[in-house]
Amino acid sequence: MCDVTRDTPVRKLRFSTLRALSDLLDPQHTWRSVATDISGASGEARYSQQHIRRFEAVVLQGKSPTMEMLFDWGTTDCTVGDLVEILLRHQLLAAVSVLLPDHSSCHASAGSSGASVSTLQYEAAVRPSEACLQACVRPEISRPAVMEPDSTGPEENTWSGTEGFCTFTHRELTVMTGGWDDRPVKDGGCLLGTGGFGVVFRGSMGGTDVAVKKLNPMDDSSLEDLRTRFNQEIQTLRSLKHENLVSMVGFSSDGEHLCLVYEFMPGGSLLERLACADGASALSWLSRCCISAGAARGLQYLHQNSHIHRDVKSGNILLDEDLVPKISDFGLTRASASHTCSTVMTGRIVGTTAYMAPEALRGEITPKSDIFSFGVVLLEILSGLPPVDESRDPKLLMEMKDEIEDEELSLEDFVDGKMQGWQMEAVERMYDVASQCLCEKKNKRPTITEVLSELEDLHLKHSQSSR
Repeated sequence: MCDVTRDTPVRKLRFSTLRALSDLLDPQHTWRSVATDISGASGEARYSQQHIRRFEAVVLQGKSPTMEMLFDWGTTDCTVGDLVEILLRHQLLAAVSVLLPDHSSCHASAGSSGASVSTLQYEAAVRPSEACLQACVRPEISRPAVMEPDSTGPEENTWSGTEGFCTFTHRELTVMTGGWDDRPVKDGGCLLGTGGFGVVFRGSMGGTDVAVKKLNPMDDSSLEDLRTRFNQEIQTLRSLKHENLVSMVGFSSDGEHLCLVYEFMPGGSLLERLACADGASALSWLSRCCISAGAARGLQYLHQNSHIHRDVKSGNILLDEDLVPKISDFGLTRASASHTCSTVMTGRIVGTTAYMAPEALRGEITPKSDIFSFGVVLLEILSGLPPVDESRDPKLLMEMKDEIEDEELSLEDFVDGKMQGWQMEAVERMYDVASQCLCEKKNKRPTITEVLSELEDLHLKHSQSSR
């Protein structure tokens, strides 16, 4: 992108510029003064107190209210000139200098002498954002040249005012992840985990943690397949937003690897938490009830919006700091033209075998396949066991259901011995739901709405009995 001018649309500002503005306007809620001074098309105030409270609420999610406000305002035809006029009215000269450091606008309102905003003010405005980016860079890694807020790069680094996604350069993500530091986070690095289609790193974005997934092709897939997954993920999370779906921050496509940036989920995956990875405590029965209901709620939202996930598994259910579950990884998600998500056939079999329904192994794409996979997740929640274990007999967790039904294994012995607070009656109810989900015949499986109703009732009753 060329140098910023007064005519530059706000939605075209580089992410690093927005970050520098948020560093200045977020403290002491300075952004509120700007928001209340923004006019709508009718000339009246664009933002009411209700809007202001909504922007304030994003702080609890680790987001910047300044950025949220500019993302929203950027959906209009507002320009940098419009923003600068408001900043000048409120004597926010350092913020003006971030946008137009050498522009004549910076000479206004600085006193009768018309002195320009000083270089010192400009450096003070930029420095906090640079410091945030550089903080996670390991000393032994060669640091890339520091990016000035409006420097040009190999690709325009803009955010979409319509979608609210940031477009990062590969260079920025390199800095944010400490040079792609592949040491585990517990060892002081940035590596969060690896999967079939990529490696996930912890990144620092203006003092806020994010998860950066660097996509890699699998042995049996092509770069075209990878780009299809990349585009599918972006398109899905662009149109679908729910408290039980992971949120995307942005993406990068200018480097050697395609990258996706998400909100950071400090609780890790459900798979890891059930295994008590890194010494984590075992989840209580109440927590497991809450997680199962929340995950079902996210899946219900997908199905109601004509989307089939196709890779439902505990590794794709992430937990925030309050153990709120969020479904992730939408690279295989298929949208249907039918609101009922009717069955579709495909010649390509995708998914995770240990969770796949019989019809999915034949190439059928149906919401009932998601139900089957969720049944395996419920067995994991009950037992704390992984979906597949080569040293176990049977290897597949779903096959242990047959042993329970044949009375070769008792349900009491199947239950996770580390779990606290469970009662047999409640366990039997969840196991019954899981069994229905795992029915071989897809038409006999419940809908996700029926599953959710059972799990919410189970959670409610246990919550009441725990008081």
